[in-house]
Amino acid sequence: MIPFSAIFSVDFFFSLGYVVLSITGLVLAISYRRSQEGRMSLFLLLTTALVATYYTLQWLLSSFVSFYVSNYAASHPDFQLATWVNLSLTIFFTVLNYAFIVTLVLTAWSAVRKNRAESVVLAQGPEDTTTEELVPESALDVEVSGMTGDSAAPAEPPVAGPEA
Repeated sequence: MIPFSAIFSVDFFFSLGYVVLSITGLVLAISYRRSQEGRMSLFLLLTTALVATYYTLQWLLSSFVSFYVSNYAASHPDFQLATWVNLSLTIFFTVLNYAFIVTLVLTAWSAVRKNRAESVVLAQGPEDTTTEELVPESALDVEVSGMTGDSAAPAEPPVAGPEA
């Protein structure tokens, strides 16, 4: 039997640090999503949720679950873990990794797209800018999806000029 104190190794605390950092990032992404609308904040939220899930599950599996399974296997010599468990965990973590990469790429893509759109609007100047170019991305998303109602009220375009 392995003592419970054996869980608390250097790897345990490094993994715990990753979990704390990923959950802090998730909280910051939630607050950013509440303050900003659009695809970028949604992709950022999904990315941080995937990272937090991945690190939390890795931490739990590498510390507590492996401790209990090892102790159970030590006390029951005929115990064997089913082969499908390892295969399903491998597939699950692979899907989490690829989903993280996809959402990270989508987050970067939408951030670059938003930055380019803002720089084009700033480069054109106030006299060349039409009101369609000043409509925020969230209002465009609402118009494209066809949603109407109190939650999707059209935003007023910002006033261009020195007083803005």
